[in-house]
Amino acid sequence: MKNYITTSLVIMAAIGVQAQDFNVKKGIVTINKKEIAKIDRKGVVYKFTSLDDKTTFWAEVKSSANNNFWLQLKGENGNVQDMEMKNVPFTLSKEKQAIMAVYFSADGLITEEGINSERATELFQSSNKEISEKWNKIDGDRKAEKAEETALLKKANINVTDDASIMQGADKIGFINTKTTKQAYSSHEATIADIKGNVIAKVSYDETKTMNAKRGVTLTTYDDKQFDITDLNYFMDATDPIRANPVFIAKLYANGYKFGDMTQQIKDYRDAKTAEKQEEYNKHVVEARGKSRNIYDQEGYVIDKKGTKHTGLVTIEFESVPRDGDYRISGSVGIADVSSYGNSVAIKTDKKRLNFKAKEGVEFGVGNERYIGTPTSDDGGLGNSNGELDVFGGSSKFLIVDYDNGGNMVLHHLKTPDGFYLLLKGQKKAIYLGNKSTFGTRKEDTTKKLFDKYVNCGALQFSNYDTNTFEGLKKLVDDYVQSCN
Repeated sequence: MKNYITTSLVIMAAIGVQAQDFNVKKGIVTINKKEIAKIDRKGVVYKFTSLDDKTTFWAEVKSSANNNFWLQLKGENGNVQDMEMKNVPFTLSKEKQAIMAVYFSADGLITEEGINSERATELFQSSNKEISEKWNKIDGDRKAEKAEETALLKKANINVTDDASIMQGADKIGFINTKTTKQAYSSHEATIADIKGNVIAKVSYDETKTMNAKRGVTLTTYDDKQFDITDLNYFMDATDPIRANPVFIAKLYANGYKFGDMTQQIKDYRDAKTAEKQEEYNKHVVEARGKSRNIYDQEGYVIDKKGTKHTGLVTIEFESVPRDGDYRISGSVGIADVSSYGNSVAIKTDKKRLNFKAKEGVEFGVGNERYIGTPTSDDGGLGNSNGELDVFGGSSKFLIVDYDNGGNMVLHHLKTPDGFYLLLKGQKKAIYLGNKSTFGTRKEDTTKKLFDKYVNCGALQFSNYDTNTFEGLKKLVDDYVQSCN
């Protein structure tokens, strides 16, 4: 029902636009059989005169090379007004077209009552030829460009044969392959190559100027440049490969594509594009790394499991670097097992690059921060498993040392700064005694059992310590050193 109503409204609107009956008989213009003005034609210009001979103006429907139409009016005083064409119904009669153009586009200059003399006086007080000047310049520039391209081709003694060979004198310097599809009209796809077969440009076009102007024929080159083919879009009424090919070659030659063997030129362009993309990629790498919590090539040290200290530039990734536009930065060269972030550290010394894993129990430091590699326990609720399948916690990871009293430590993971661990001297794992569990909040009784088993010192009571906070765990460490060692 909605479609029916919409269609009916469109039809009624179309009827409304064309409801007026425009006619000319013996030099008299009638609208709906009522005489409204006199008309006289001289070439493509129509002279309109009021029935009382008191008001006169001239009208011409003008067009650019690519069929942009506008109305140009001239008053008795010589002033000219360009006006956009507004909703002028189609007609094969040039005379009716001029009448309807004035009626629909000149804002009341002629009506069913005749020529509006007051509107004419107002309209022709000044001149406005902006539309004509715009299209005259565009058409002039296009014709001048075409002439220049043709002259350059002639000077270089370049022509295109009917079999689509590009010749410079007696030497073949390239060729054009055209694929033609024939339906209601012919459409063409041309590939233009140098003598070595390197593709220089591609272009698609149709056989008529109307179709070409509608979609715009554009020549696209191997180096991503695009050129408007003005001949096909604006000047050439009928187009086929024999007519079109010289136009394409003239456009390319005038813009620096000389044909022959362009292998090196194409290689240089592709190398430059690769270098440009690499530079852009490197820029995004730097920006993305700077926004992350990872450490890249910072002065520091690593103490391996044998106790040997290595100094140099430290790199460790605690998190994947997120997508930034079309760039994805993942992993760092030389870091082992980068799929499990925060589990491996690399150091670049004077001699070589060394890699170490958290499970090896190594220590590293950067700036004022000290990290210990250790397995963990009961920390599934913190969600810092570093990419491993570790729902309940327990993976090895590097933790930041917040407090150390004789090898008894309070630590945290860089990704969870409020999730503190306890690592007591002689224990193989750092334990999380906070209230977060894998599936919500950990019960106090559960934490107490973990505390009693891990601390294993009757002098210390769980109820005396806030094991969720740094201060609480620091007090626990100090009391442990004093009472339990």
